[in-house]
Amino acid sequence: MNVDHRVIALIDMDCFYVQVEQRLQPEFLGKPCGVAQYYTWKGGGLIAVNYEARDFGVKRGMRGEQAKELCPDFHVFHVQEVNGKANLTRYRDASADVFRVLNANYKLVEKASIDEAYVDLTEDIQRLKESQLKLTIDDFPSTHLAGFTTKTNDERIEIVNKWLKDCELDDEKRNYDLVLGAYLVEKLRKKVKEETGFFCSAGIARNKILAKLCCGFNKPRKQTILTHSDIDHVFDNTPVQKIQGLGGKAGDRVMELFKVDNMGQLRKYSLDALQASLGESNGCWLYNLVRGIETTPVSSRNLYKSISASKNFPGKTSLDTTEKVRSWCQNLAEEVFNRLEKDRAENKRRAKLLTVTCTSATNETIARSCPINEYSIDRFANDAYRILKQFNKSPSTSNIYSPAITNLGIGAGKFLDSVNSRSIADLFSKQTNKSEQIISTENTINWQEEDEDEDNEQEETITEKPPSPPVISPVKGDFFRKFQKNDEQMKTPAKIETKPSSSSSITSFFSRYTTNENSCNSIPEQSDDRYITCTKCNKPILAWDMPEHEDFHYARELQKEENKNTFQPATIIKPTKPMKRKNEKQQNDNHTLDAFINKKSKNQ
Repeated sequence: MNVDHRVIALIDMDCFYVQVEQRLQPEFLGKPCGVAQYYTWKGGGLIAVNYEARDFGVKRGMRGEQAKELCPDFHVFHVQEVNGKANLTRYRDASADVFRVLNANYKLVEKASIDEAYVDLTEDIQRLKESQLKLTIDDFPSTHLAGFTTKTNDERIEIVNKWLKDCELDDEKRNYDLVLGAYLVEKLRKKVKEETGFFCSAGIARNKILAKLCCGFNKPRKQTILTHSDIDHVFDNTPVQKIQGLGGKAGDRVMELFKVDNMGQLRKYSLDALQASLGESNGCWLYNLVRGIETTPVSSRNLYKSISASKNFPGKTSLDTTEKVRSWCQNLAEEVFNRLEKDRAENKRRAKLLTVTCTSATNETIARSCPINEYSIDRFANDAYRILKQFNKSPSTSNIYSPAITNLGIGAGKFLDSVNSRSIADLFSKQTNKSEQIISTENTINWQEEDEDEDNEQEETITEKPPSPPVISPVKGDFFRKFQKNDEQMKTPAKIETKPSSSSSITSFFSRYTTNENSCNSIPEQSDDRYITCTKCNKPILAWDMPEHEDFHYARELQKEENKNTFQPATIIKPTKPMKRKNEKQQNDNHTLDAFINKKSKNQ
C-alpha cells in the first residue's frame, strides 16, 4: 500500500487520570476535578485537570490549594502512594481496558503512551469500500475539519456536510478514504465509551505526525480530519515545536538555523538547503514533512519495552546517606518486582537486564546495567545498591552518600519469551545480529535530544520507562578497554575448525564464550564491586559482561536439551576380540624400519 494512501488515527483519552478517578467515584462526574501527586506543600502538584476545571483557569502544574482559590468547587484526587512513592497501578489497569477494546477491533494498534494509541485503518477502509456505504452527516456527530474553525455546532455541520458532498463528486476520490476513516473512528470511540466508560478524542490523517497534530485541535470528545489540501494552511499557523520530533532542542536548532517560527516558513527552503544544514537523511525528512509526507509505519506494539519505577528527590529530600539510598533501592525494587510478576503471568515473558539510573546534585546522570538472574525484591535492591555504591565519593567508613542523588530509577528490560516458546535457532540467529538498534530513528531527526510537549490541551502522561539521559558521563578505565578489546577481537576472525554442518554458528558461539571465559589471567578481589559471581559457574564476571555471559549458559542449556530430545544414543556393539589399548600397541611396536615396511605390506 502506498504510504500516500494510508489512513492513520491517533486515539487520545480525554483527561485520562481524572476519568479513571471519576469511574471509581461517579459522584464527581461533570464536576471540576484534578489529580495531584503527593499531599506535600499546598495540596500537591496537579498532573491532570479536566475541562470543567479549565474553564475556571485551573491548569496543570498548579498546586491543589491554588486551584481551589480559582474554583471553590474544585475537587482534588490524589494518586495512591506505596512506600512513599506514587502508585500508578489503577491508571495502567484502566489503560489496559482501553487497549483491549482497540485490539479487539483492529490489527495494527501501536501504544504511544498510557493514554494514546495509533491505529492504522488502511486495510479496513479498503474492505469497507466494497460495501458501498451511503454516509450522511448523521454518521459524523463529532467530526471536524482541521482547515476550518467553527464556533457553533451548526457551523460544523454545514462545513462537514459540504465537504462530504465534495468528496462524493470528486472523480479521483482523493479524500474518500479519510471519510471512511472518520466513520470508523466515530464507531470506535463510541465502543470505547460503552465498554470502558471513558471518553476520547481522535485525529485522522495520512500519517502519524499529522494525526497527532490535528487530534488536539478539537477537544474533548471530538475528532478532527486533516486533509492534504489543508496542510499548508495548518502549517502556516503551527509552531515548529508543536510537531512531534521537533520538540525541545531539535526544534530550537531548526528555528535558529533557518530563522523561522512556524512550519510553513520552512516551505521556501529547497531540499539541498535543508540537507546542507541538517544532513542528507534529516534534511530529506524535514523537506517531506513540511509537505505532509511522513512514512513511519504503525507498529503492532502493545507491550512495554521496559518496566521501571523512579522518583525525584529535590532539595532537602535528596538521598545524601547510604541508609536513604538503600531504603529507596528497596522501595523501587519492590514496585518493579510486583509489576514484573504481573507481566510474566499475563505476557509469558521474563526480563533479563536490570538498569539503574540516577541523577546527582551536580546534575551528572549515570546509567548502569546488570543481569537479572532471578525475580527477587532483595536481589534487585542489592544489585541496584552495589551499582550506586561505585559512585559514592565519600569514604567507605562514612554514612554519607556524596554527591547526593536527586533522581533514582530502577528498570527491567531485554524481555525474552519463556523457554518453551523459544527455539535454539531463534537464540543463535539473534546472536548473529548482536548489534540491535533499540530506538528506530529512520524517519526522525537523529540529533533530537528531547521532545517536549508544551500543548496545554494535551494530557500530561507519566512515562512507563525511564527517559534516556541527555548526557551520560562515562567512567574511564576497564569499561572502555573492554569494548576496545572486543572490537579488536571482532576485526580478527577466529580460527575454529568445525565440521561443515548447520550447527557451525552454534559451535562458533560456544567457542567464542569459552575463549572469553578462559581469558581471565587473574581472579579479582572479592571487594571489587565491578564483578558479579555467576551462580552457574562461580566465576567472577564484570557487571556489564554478565548479560552475554548469562546468554552463554542459557544457550548451552538449550543446546543440551535439544540434543537430548533429538539424538538417541547409538547401539553399543561388543567387539569379538579384545581391543588393544593404544599405549600397549605402541609398546609392542619398536618403531623400527622393518615394522614400518611390514605394516605397509599388509595394507597393500
